[in-house]
Amino acid sequence: MEKRIFAAVLISIGFLWLWAAVAPKLFPDLMKKPVPAVEQPAASSTSSTATSASAPAPAASPSNPPTTTTTTSTTSETAASTPAAAAPIVQPVEDSSQKKTTVDTDNFIARFSNRGGELVSFELKHYRAKPSSKTDTTNVDLVKEREPSRTDYPFAIEATDPAFSHRANSALYTVREFDDKGAHVIEYRWSDGVHSVTKTFRFTREYLFNFAVSVVPPIPYRVVIGPGIRTLGPEEKDNQFITTGNGVYQRDDSLKVIAREKAGSLTAFPSVQYVGIEDNYFLSALRPEKSNGALLRAIDVPAGAKNEKRREIFAGVNAAPDGVVTGAAFFGPKEAKVVDLYGFEKTLQLGVFGIIARFFLAALLWLNKFTKNYGFAIILLTLIIKLVLYPLQHKWIVSMKKMQKLQPKMEAIKAKYKKAKTDPEQRQKMNTETMKLYQQEGINPAGGCLPFVLQVPILWGFYGLLTHAIELRGAPFMLWIQDLSMKDPYYITPILMTVTMFIQQAITPSTADPAQKKMFMIMPLIMGWIFKEFPTGVVLYWLMQNVLTIVQQVIMNKFWKDHPTELQAG
Repeated sequence: MEKRIFAAVLISIGFLWLWAAVAPKLFPDLMKKPVPAVEQPAASSTSSTATSASAPAPAASPSNPPTTTTTTSTTSETAASTPAAAAPIVQPVEDSSQKKTTVDTDNFIARFSNRGGELVSFELKHYRAKPSSKTDTTNVDLVKEREPSRTDYPFAIEATDPAFSHRANSALYTVREFDDKGAHVIEYRWSDGVHSVTKTFRFTREYLFNFAVSVVPPIPYRVVIGPGIRTLGPEEKDNQFITTGNGVYQRDDSLKVIAREKAGSLTAFPSVQYVGIEDNYFLSALRPEKSNGALLRAIDVPAGAKNEKRREIFAGVNAAPDGVVTGAAFFGPKEAKVVDLYGFEKTLQLGVFGIIARFFLAALLWLNKFTKNYGFAIILLTLIIKLVLYPLQHKWIVSMKKMQKLQPKMEAIKAKYKKAKTDPEQRQKMNTETMKLYQQEGINPAGGCLPFVLQVPILWGFYGLLTHAIELRGAPFMLWIQDLSMKDPYYITPILMTVTMFIQQAITPSTADPAQKKMFMIMPLIMGWIFKEFPTGVVLYWLMQNVLTIVQQVIMNKFWKDHPTELQAG
């Protein structure tokens, strides 16, 4: 039995490596990026308010401007207009009051402040900060909370001259809004009489928007987003499967992730396809068009009481030698169809068996059209998987019953070679006689390993799906289960999973001796303890697998019609 377990482990490891290597070749269609679609004409509304005013000013918005076609690479036609590098402005340019400008689309609400010309809020309309709460309808904001006095919001300037950075990020810029080629443009200008800074943001109805920053006369600087990506709620803070604030960049179509806790003070790259900050479900990224390299920079910020510190990351793009940096920015969900559309598909990391997780995600989305509940969709998908694997599992049960029938003969062989543990020659003879017995009875001793091997990628595919697919974030099931991506708050499903594992072991044919059976009876407790912190959707899948296996075993034990009479008694 120990050999079979050891063989199962080795086969499982080999299968994992083999699948990771050949899956992209076997299923190339799942790895292809879809062709971006042209969106319908839409409107974006903006409003500007002075902090001293008690009511909003009339919105300065275009009248239903058409959107441009967005592709995965920024072109000169969709890029924000690069500010002209004119002669230095002699007269200072600055506004007299702080103003906020709002861009309201179907998917998000972006709020800019003319203090530094920075993004102070990016609220996603379709994603709640506390998805399992029935009362709190606050949306996710991809600009992390901070003290109001700070001026390091997204699109802040970091220059080699700290004094200039402070002036540029705390100054009150003049604001101009206008429509251009179907897009709404916000332009910020400021000058201290020595340098002039212009920041331009160009919005359509897309998540992707364009930016351009110019400093005249040129000085070395960079434009940064961060620190961090969003403020976590209490439920997500306590979830060990939620990782937030990691740095991410892609070069030569290869994605690299830098863990927040282990990030160095500064990591620079001569060129990138994009650089940003991510967590399981959301991404903030800059895709440079004109720049001089990119970087990830980590700082320690206060977090909680007792002088605790939290490592946070900035992502930045360096300006070109002429003082200009342009590109596209993305603040949005890591939803499969969204990241595929804009070329960020590699940030949707679903684990080692990502291709299986992608397939399951597509299947769940399709099944959910009929069930209208992801919990029932998981149950239905589990049933489908069970039916597909039924022939293999049936063969395994038949093999186990045959092994159980041969147990007396196996024990006789072991008794015949009592010195097998200490005598290599005796062990060799015992193994030869055992294999001969297997051949005579038509039994494959490794036949029971295959169903277990196939369960491994399926289980980990579900795990990667439930911990990273934003489509299932906040998806309710029934009763006390209001979020399939979070752990069961009352641990009821892990307990039921453990109980069903005990039942499954009790009714499944086994060739283990009494001592081994006692050892195996510990496994359900270990699995239950591990799964208690897993997302409820993963536990639900494993629970349903156990229930269906129990039903299958009961039916086979009671109605053993298609096999020899002696096996029916077994």
